Amino acid sequence: MSDTQLAKPKWTRRKKVIVAAVAIVLLISVPIFAHLFWEIHKAGQVFSAFNQALIAREYQKAYDLTTPALKANVTYEAFVGVQNGLATRVGALRSFNSGKSEVNEDEDGSFATIHAHLTFERGELPFVFVLKKENGHWLIYKFQEL
Repeated sequence: MSDTQLAKPKWTRRKKVIVAAVAIVLLISVPIFAHLFWEIHKAGQVFSAFNQALIAREYQKAYDLTTPALKANVTYEAFVGVQNGLATRVGALRSFNSGKSEVNEDEDGSFATIHAHLTFERGELPFVFVLKKENGHWLIYKFQEL
């Protein structure tokens, strides 16, 4: 056998450039996606705690998971009134399922949007929840029935 038959094939310059570019993209992308996944996870925990409090009719606990901006526009009494109005219309909240979720940042801060279906005694309703990160914590910024 000759030396050329035993020699390992060399990487071409083009192959090296492509591999280097992919490695750079991965080195940049992986931490970003990991961070976004973590933020969605943390926002989802608050979303879950909020709805669990509503199921338990612990309205003060749920209200405490809202932003100061929401509290400035909706008093605790009005918040309870909304919950009681829903209960009158479709029964008590029994469960919730989250669907599409995303995290975005803009000049006003970090926001998470969670689309959900809330199951009540007499039906299921689609809702969208917007959470805002304030002082390092996710809080319910607004929510509305679709």
